[in-house]
Amino acid sequence: MKIKFYFLLLVAFFLKTNAQLYTPDTIDSLITKASKLTDKNKSIFIISEIYNQSDKINYGKGKMRSLFYLISDYNYMGNEKKALELSNKLLEVAQKEKNHLYEVRALIKLANIYAHSNFYNKTEETLEKALSASKNLEGDDYYVAVGNIYRCKSIFEELKNNLPQQLIYDKIALQYCLKINSEKIKQNELVTQYTNLASSYSDIEKSDSAIYYSRQAFIISKKIHTPVTEANALFGMARTYYSADKKDSAIYYYKKVLPLLIKLKNPTKLLILYENMSFMYEELGDTKNFMIYNTKALEQFNSNQVNKKILIDSVSNQILLDKQKEQDTKVYIIISGFAILIIIIIFFTIKLLIRYKKIKELKTITEIGLIEKYEKQLQEKLEIRNSEKEITTVSNISDEKENELIKKLNNFEKREQYLSQETSLSSIASAFNTNVNYLSKIIKKNKDNNFNGYINELRINYITQKLKTNPEYLTYKIAYLAEECGFSSYGYFVNIFKQQTGITPSKFIDYLKKNNNKNM
Repeated sequence: MKIKFYFLLLVAFFLKTNAQLYTPDTIDSLITKASKLTDKNKSIFIISEIYNQSDKINYGKGKMRSLFYLISDYNYMGNEKKALELSNKLLEVAQKEKNHLYEVRALIKLANIYAHSNFYNKTEETLEKALSASKNLEGDDYYVAVGNIYRCKSIFEELKNNLPQQLIYDKIALQYCLKINSEKIKQNELVTQYTNLASSYSDIEKSDSAIYYSRQAFIISKKIHTPVTEANALFGMARTYYSADKKDSAIYYYKKVLPLLIKLKNPTKLLILYENMSFMYEELGDTKNFMIYNTKALEQFNSNQVNKKILIDSVSNQILLDKQKEQDTKVYIIISGFAILIIIIIFFTIKLLIRYKKIKELKTITEIGLIEKYEKQLQEKLEIRNSEKEITTVSNISDEKENELIKKLNNFEKREQYLSQETSLSSIASAFNTNVNYLSKIIKKNKDNNFNGYINELRINYITQKLKTNPEYLTYKIAYLAEECGFSSYGYFVNIFKQQTGITPSKFIDYLKKNNNKNM
């Protein structure tokens, strides 16, 4: 791998000074080699140089291929801001070159970025454009493009928590993948699609189907044997076994894929891995490994949040720029001269006012708003749980058994037994004279949460009520409050408290103290 890198680096340097000696075929070959590098930083460096050389000789296909692989690398590394910038650039070059294949690919990349930034209207609009542009394609190009569009639609529905529609779109995407004639291209697409299907089946708790498609993806990935494909397949296996509550298998595959993800620098998958590993080790009672992975998860979460904010700001600016361009085009068609000047002034004035309003609104968000939002969410959860209890049943559990377990859970809550640090899924199941799988399903259905989330929510609700109703608690140290409500780890308590209320325990206490002083 090092030999390949230094060879390509030397070629990139040589290209920089002797672009006139290199043909499009040579550039195509270099792009293919660079795209297979495991080290994404090296890949980005080399492909950027190749793009510059393609631009110098005005080789359109070279520019588009370079941009496409650069976008994929930046996407994988979590640099969505750069991926957004290059996706727009690829779209511009593809439309200029009248290349519908790369136009569709650029639109799909943009749709994925918009979806993960929660700009849903923009996502739907972009996917419709991609579908329209794909009608100009034929053969494998068409099947790959449309398959990717429906795969993106599936991811979009997953983000909206529309699980049935997510599975439908994944099945449609699979049908297009199976129509691909080129065996090499088909294998690459099937690894991704089988992994997506496994995730969709896991989301609706169909473990057998999920495991089947994960294994199919894993088997094919061994034939392709590229770092990214291997990492995606291994990660898919791990997540599937995690969702199926097969901890030994999940831990095995997560440990196997971890070095690859670190080398490939994929922040999204690393966060999921660290969180799931910490949850499993907590349930297994392995405190040492729980603390290791919980710490890594917190560090990765903080890093990802910074990148997400940068991405959202970039997408917002991009959307504003798009609207501005559309408005400017209409203005130039309808009016001219002085009227154009007046409308531009009005447009920018409105834009500045909107921006000022947004800044002002952001500045006015306080701990009070966060606490009110937290209380509202608690009320909504209670209403949802109460309504779901009346109309649904858990598969494979009789109504009588389900009602019995629900009553025991209610008594468990009333007696505040969740405050014990020894509380675990297995200990409660034993006390209730049932098995952990039944109890886990009952909690997930009736409490709208997994076991850890359910216990953590009860504990945080308990301590916030104590702080609100008993002024003496406002004088206690955070470590004491953590122990009081059942947490053995100070840091874990602070993290869970902030996740549920939106602010840290110390800020929550400060707010209550100020509020009490005002009422005196």
